[in-house]
Amino acid sequence: METLKYKVIKDIEQYKEYCDILEELIFNDNKSNADEIELLTLLIEKWDIEHDTFKDSDPIELLKAMMEEHDLK
Repeated sequence: METLKYKVIKDIEQYKEYCDILEELIFNDNKSNADEIELLTLLIEKWDIEHDTFKDSDPIELLKAMMEEHDLK
């Protein structure tokens, strides 16, 4: 029996790992990974909805943090 490559996200470490994998797949722009990208996107979105970490954030501060994280001005 084949084991699953991806499972429902259970913790923040797994969430971060899946985000990194998704980012790499998207930047590699390989059309053969479309199903994998779609599955990871669904799993990550499910986690985001259940753990709404941005709900209480100030939008300006959130934008500043994201810009700093990506070295943008």
